[in-house]
Amino acid sequence: MGLTGGYVFPQAEAVAYLDTAAEGLPFPGCEEALACYCRDKSLGTPGRARMQETEDEARALAASLLGAEPQNVALVASASEGLNLLANSLPWQSGDEVVLTDLEFPSNVLAWLRLRDRGVHLRLVETKRGTVSPAEFAQAITPHTRMVTVSQVSYKSGTQIRFLPALAELAHRVGACLCVDATQALGRVPVSVDGVNYLVASSYKWLLAHHGVAVVYISPALRDRLAPGAVGWYSVHDIFTPDRFTRFELRPGAEALVCGMPNFPSIYSLRASLRYLLEIGPARIDAALAPLVRKLREGLCALGLELLTPAAPEFASGIVSFEHPASEEIGAALAAQGVVVWAGDGRVRASVHLYNRESDIDRYLTVLASILESRRA
Repeated sequence: MGLTGGYVFPQAEAVAYLDTAAEGLPFPGCEEALACYCRDKSLGTPGRARMQETEDEARALAASLLGAEPQNVALVASASEGLNLLANSLPWQSGDEVVLTDLEFPSNVLAWLRLRDRGVHLRLVETKRGTVSPAEFAQAITPHTRMVTVSQVSYKSGTQIRFLPALAELAHRVGACLCVDATQALGRVPVSVDGVNYLVASSYKWLLAHHGVAVVYISPALRDRLAPGAVGWYSVHDIFTPDRFTRFELRPGAEALVCGMPNFPSIYSLRASLRYLLEIGPARIDAALAPLVRKLREGLCALGLELLTPAAPEFASGIVSFEHPASEEIGAALAAQGVVVWAGDGRVRASVHLYNRESDIDRYLTVLASILESRRA
């Protein structure tokens, strides 16, 4: 049965699907999960209790995956929304700084860059061939740093930052917070919130669910300091108090971040995929796929390609990328021969998840070699 536990992912059977970093294939049980939502929704208001039970269970499962307490986890619409919720909920002052690297996805740049009108500055840590060290962060962090924000796994290169506790210590030493984008990590590699103040992760990639929901973790210490930048009826403890026109009381924990009725269909899907992933375990997934990732990297190197992905094993994740000026043409040629990767922005990115096999790697490398040879001819 392998890692899939006997479940069949049809697209992974039809092609060499190596694009989970863009779109994960949904856990087959998600189809029944959506049908379950439809049945509960068809009950009208009596179905709401079941929906809220599903939300609570999904939050608890996500918390288990993170090693966190359920009350510190919320389900919002997207990772981008989660990042903006954080950026909009802090008391920024002119001269404050946000430290980040050049490996970040645009959402983890734009949420902070828009604060420049309030006098907030970005300090960019430039990586060297995709690698970065605690010492380089230490040089960038100053007494004015209020936020250090990083991806555990880079969408661009696949670089994994495994020194998050040490980075948290550096940030906390100057009174700053550590924010982690775990979108390219959660569900594929072990993720811990040890020392982390805030974390976001999309559901539709490595978590094998659908669009419209993201996991957010917030530490109790940070929650006590936040003034949520958006509030709605779902955020507050009691919406029908006699003094509701003069005051409100936010719900405890991370739930205060959710303004309105959540995306229940996607939450039903996420509950199903989280049950599945927790049964297998990210550590087992990562260990089992490490040889495939290593073979992929070595095969690309043998083709003489310029890899963005660092060579050292400590940076490894599920993503391997290489640079090429004709990335889009290469991606299209691969797709025409049944190999699906992400290609654009001057790079080609392959990503390996639990439904991939060694034959997918072999097929990718063989077809790619043929494409590159034809371009040289």
